[in-house]
Amino acid sequence: MYPSNCSTHSDAVEVSVATLLLLEGALGLLGNAVALWTFFCRLKVWRPYAVYLFNLAVADLLLAICLPFHVVFFLRHKTWGWGHGSCRALLFLRTLSHQVSVAFLTAVALDRYLRVVHPQLKVNLLSSRGARGVSAVVWLLMVALTHQSLFTSEDQCPRSDASGGASFSLTWQEALTFLQFVLPFSLILFCNAGIIRTLQKRLRDPDRQPKLQRARALVAAVVVLFALCFLPSFLAQSLMAIVRGVHSCRVLSALEHMVDVTSSLTGLQSVLNPVVYCFSNPAFRNSYRKVFSTLRGQGRTPRLGAATSDTPTPEE
Repeated sequence: MYPSNCSTHSDAVEVSVATLLLLEGALGLLGNAVALWTFFCRLKVWRPYAVYLFNLAVADLLLAICLPFHVVFFLRHKTWGWGHGSCRALLFLRTLSHQVSVAFLTAVALDRYLRVVHPQLKVNLLSSRGARGVSAVVWLLMVALTHQSLFTSEDQCPRSDASGGASFSLTWQEALTFLQFVLPFSLILFCNAGIIRTLQKRLRDPDRQPKLQRARALVAAVVVLFALCFLPSFLAQSLMAIVRGVHSCRVLSALEHMVDVTSSLTGLQSVLNPVVYCFSNPAFRNSYRKVFSTLRGQGRTPRLGAATSDTPTPEE
């Protein structure tokens, strides 16, 4: 608990966080709505890779929908005015969308690793229908892991921090935060390193170097995106958990402001994940190019071509 008469409010921090969340929400809604439109209207071939990316877009869209409520929360000096039930629901949905997004980013990396490095394995014969089954299991598993957010105490709404004491709900969420970052990030690094090593051996021909460069770009995009969105928040949450017993108002205020800022960065995933889509298929690049041209008032662009593959990696 905070020491008595300890104020943790900062107008500058709250306005900055609200502004960042507003931008993330607006761009995330636009980017993922275009992605879903492309999936339904432009993508002809749905391999497992595309199924996982589709679920990733759904999770990011859900996150973007949650963000405006957090904007109001910060603009109201971190007070929630719509009842505890809605607070719990919002915290659950935001936590769920984060967990699902991380899970499908990891699934994308693992799918690419198996198809590139171990193409002989029978798991690579998984159909799009099988991938949909896997996706359903992922959603159910993430719901089971995050349902504890529905039982959070009122002073932890609409997000969890260390100010509410060491409740079981808070401890559970801290454990999830640790697992959410360490395990997926380690797996993503391992898979992508294996992919690059294998492609460097296979694509020695100078004519095939562009494919290698695109594969490297996709790998780098996934790693950088994950680190940028989750590493700052993970470090801040870990530090907050370590010093929870400290009774210095200045220290706790600084740490809570750091948690507020870094937690807001996790919303960038809904904005930056479309970069992964653009690397995966020309149909997404054409869709985003058309939207940007329209927003800039440049009129119509050439008609979109419907791509028939969903990955730049050369093994398919």
